[in-house]
Parts: sequence; C-alpha cells; structure tokens
Amino acid sequence: MSIFNRKKITDFFIYGFGQVINLVSPLFVMPFIIYKCGEDGLGRVGVGFSFALILNGIIDYGSYINGVKEISINRDNSAILENRLKAIYLSKLLLLLMVFVFISILIFTVPFLSRDKTLFFLSLTIVVGQFINPQWFFQGVENFKWISVVNVMSKVIYILLVILFINEKADYVFANLFFGVGAIIGNGIGLIWLLNKYSFSLNGFSLKDATSIIKNEFSFSVSQFFLSMYQFFPIIMISYIGGDFMAGQFRVIDQIVTIFKTYLNMFFYFVYSNVCYELNLSFNKGIKVWKQYNGLNFFLLFSVMAVFFVFSELIFTYFKIDSERIPLMSTYFRIGLFVPLLVSISQPLRQLIFAFNENKIYIRITIIATLLNFVLLFILTKNMGLKGAFLSIIVIEFFIIVLYTKIIMKHLRGKTV
Repeated sequence: MSIFNRKKITDFFIYGFGQVINLVSPLFVMPFIIYKCGEDGLGRVGVGFSFALILNGIIDYGSYINGVKEISINRDNSAILENRLKAIYLSKLLLLLMVFVFISILIFTVPFLSRDKTLFFLSLTIVVGQFINPQWFFQGVENFKWISVVNVMSKVIYILLVILFINEKADYVFANLFFGVGAIIGNGIGLIWLLNKYSFSLNGFSLKDATSIIKNEFSFSVSQFFLSMYQFFPIIMISYIGGDFMAGQFRVIDQIVTIFKTYLNMFFYFVYSNVCYELNLSFNKGIKVWKQYNGLNFFLLFSVMAVFFVFSELIFTYFKIDSERIPLMSTYFRIGLFVPLLVSISQPLRQLIFAFNENKIYIRITIIATLLNFVLLFILTKNMGLKGAFLSIIVIEFFIIVLYTKIIMKHLRGKTV
C-alpha cells in the first residue's frame, strides 16, 4: 500500500490547513503585542500561556491517545460513542474543578505567580477552552474538516480581540484571555455541531465510568503531564532566572521553532495509526512504510529549516525588535533550530516505541528526561543565559534519541528490515 493514498493526502492538507492557522496566528499577534506592550510584556504573556498549556496536559488526561483510539475503533456504534463522549467529558470536568482549586491556591501563595495573578487567572480561560475542545472525537472519526473549522474560528476571534482591545502596555494581561475566549467559542460551536450530528443526549452521565477513566489512565497521563512540563516549562524558568525581558526573547525564538515542532507533532498523529496497522500485518512492510513516511518528512523539513537558518536575521526584522539585538537573536535562533531537527528524529522513534507496546519504558524515559531538563535548564540558563536554555533542550533531546534507539534495536535484532 502506497503512503501517497489520495484520501490521506486530501485529509492531510485539510488537517494541515487548520494547523497552519494555529501556527500563523501567534506569529501575526506577537509583533503587535511587542509594539504595544514591549518584549517584557510578551514574556509575561508567554509565561501565562505556557502555564495554561501545562494544565491542559492534565485536563486532556490521555483523551488524545486512548480516547482517540476508542472512538476510532467504535466509530460505527453510536451507543458506545455517546457513552465514551460522556465519560471522557465528565472525567475532564472533575479534573478541571480539581485543577482550578489547586491552582487558585498556588496563584495566591507562590510569589512568582501572585505578582501577576490577574494574568494567570485570565489565562485559565485557555484551560476551559481545552476542556470543551472536541477535537479528540473528530480525530477518532477522522473528521479533519471540523478540526480545521474549529481552529480557524477560534484563532480569527483571538486575533480580532487582540487588535481591538490591546492598546497600551498594561493590556498584556488580556492577551491570554482573548486566546481562551476564542477557544471557548470555537470549540463550543464544534461541540454543539457534534452533539447535533450524532443526536447525543446530555442526560445519563456516569460518575463510575468517569472515575474509572481517571483511575485507568493515571500512569500514562502522568507521563503526558511530564511531557507538557518538558515542552512548556522552560519559559517559566527562564522568566524566573532571567526576568520577563529574557522570557520575551525566548518566546519570539521558540514560537518560530514551534512551527517545526507543531508540524512534527501533527505528522506524528497523522501517520501513527497507519504505521501501527502496517506493522501488525507485516513487520518488514511496517518498517518500510515507517521509513518512507519519516524519511521523506525529514528531507522536506531539513530543506525548509536550512532556509530559515540562512535568512534568520531577515526573519527577526518582522518582530519589531531593536535592530541592534537582531544579530544576537539570530545566533540564539540558529542554535534553537537544532531542537526541531532532533525532534524530527525522536518523534519517528517514539512512533515505534508505542507500536512495539513499550509504553511503560516510554513513561520512565519521559519522567527522567523532564527532571534532567529542569536541572540542566536551571544550571545552563543561570550561567549562559538564553544560549544555555536552548543547549539544555538540545542535550536532553539527544539523550532521548539514544534511549529510544537502544530500546528499538532490541526489537529489530534478528529480523530482516
């Protein structure tokens, strides 16, 4: 079976369009926020945003892995779909309430958070938007059109609100609120459409089913929380060590780097099910399909990244940054580009880790890598500034690749590939 299946290509471009909107909207908004609120204002916005994304990892609680799988397997059974939808949403609601209580206490008691408590509380609207988000269901039934519709609606609302209502430096506190409002409205419309499409009832929620999900998904969800911490905590630590201005610089660079990382994440989920399917039919054929997908993807990604590397200084003229700082920012950015390059290797290896049912080892690696990253990030950022922050992430990604490779080689030994 060729990877260039017409339907898959069409779905990929429909799905990709929505993800492009996800990536472009921050790049459109960030220069505006820098112009109105300064780089330190952008740094504070970035800290609040990452804070919310870490909490999203708790609220999702495995719905984007096992939830998608369950919906996909039972896509033709309306009764099971309705039961799963209700159980997952109720479990997410219970988690949302617990998170809000715990985080409210933290915001009032931790000095780093309480200094900007308005920003952090308003950033929680992003978490509410993620709770409503039905995209895990759409992924399960492969409705890529509505995933893109929801993304476009929420980001258009976000951009309009930022342009209309952020007018002065102090208005940075509202940036994440507007992102959250856009997410709540867009995801809410998507959820209403879903309920009407499948004629699902909003009665008969089972607390037993919801608590069962929380219990059964605990260990895997812990690993996903640590993964969220690994991905989104650096800017919080950078702000704590180097201040809001350094956090703002990191946010600009990281947002460009995130274009590649988000694309890789999208590509991971898009091809993962097919890789598993082919491996289940034939080991050799599955490995061949895996190589085709990820080999071509690596070549395309490397080509685009090379262009960004060469024209890095030109890119930063777009972000309203002082021209004297652009050469240094360009240097940091070129170092940062090695992160997605390494991720383009670790993500395909992670596909095989899951495909070979090495979930327990994956959980351990994720937790260990996150803890090591905290230590290394603190030491290198304190001693080397922004350069140290990117170097710490590069070292940890390389560490992850080595461990993944070691595990996968055990499965490949003695088999013809």
